[in-house]
Amino acid sequence: MTPLRLIPLLFPIALAAQPVVLVVTADASDYTLAAGGTIAAMTAKGAEVHLIRVTNDEKDSYDLPPEETALRNRDESIEAARILAIKEVHSLGYKADELAAVSFTEIRDRLILYIRRYRPSVLFLPNPYTEYDRTLDRYYTGRAAEDAWRAAALENFAPPLSEAGLRPHLIGEVYYYAQPLDPRRGEPESTPTFVPAPKIVDVGGSLDRKILAAQALKTIQTSMAQRLKDRLQATGRRLPLLDAIDDRSIAKLVEENVRGLARVCAKGSQYEFAEEFRYAGIEFRIPRHYRGQ
Repeated sequence: MTPLRLIPLLFPIALAAQPVVLVVTADASDYTLAAGGTIAAMTAKGAEVHLIRVTNDEKDSYDLPPEETALRNRDESIEAARILAIKEVHSLGYKADELAAVSFTEIRDRLILYIRRYRPSVLFLPNPYTEYDRTLDRYYTGRAAEDAWRAAALENFAPPLSEAGLRPHLIGEVYYYAQPLDPRRGEPESTPTFVPAPKIVDVGGSLDRKILAAQALKTIQTSMAQRLKDRLQATGRRLPLLDAIDDRSIAKLVEENVRGLARVCAKGSQYEFAEEFRYAGIEFRIPRHYRGQ
């Protein structure tokens, strides 16, 4: 029987000098706003990052048809990824805001393929357990990605992939991300060993790249600015910055939004700007006393 003190030697994943990172996102803007700074910091240290974009963002525009919206958002999502030094963007092409009609196992199995193909040591996925995000595509994508994380390590899932040489693979670290609007996000976990624990990441050094990446999503950000102005006007209010909506005002609005969210995440920490996650590392699967610590 292997002594408990040797168990840590069986888990060298965290020691990889240049880890492979797989990022799964429902839409182009979600991962950028919720995890772009952390991803940029990882690529700056040599990580190889691949992005899986599940939907085509065809509905996220202002006064543009779906086809043009999808094409613009595809190109702009590639530019945003380039700014963050992401190596490849893989778009699955599902229609935005309609994932409820897609088979859960279909999305999961497609994600298993990418996990076994790239064999990442780190996975980013939308947190499907938030209680405030009304973009349901993020919920469906998060559930499928979480299950793909588990299933990709088991031989009897997706047997044709094994036959093609894509063997099972276990990912050692998972970052559950969401934009910081959850009023319960600071609550302590009831079972910290097996529930993903809160993790705060300093993004002060990569915030400028995150802002540039978010600004590169011009179609999405223009839609956000226009709809915000419409809602304010409908209730008799105004934001002076949006009196004239142009490239300058939109870029400034995005910068203020990104900085504001980063400050919210950093509240109560030692950092000025941060991102927050639910983090599942080795502790999530193997209790401390089993690892001889």
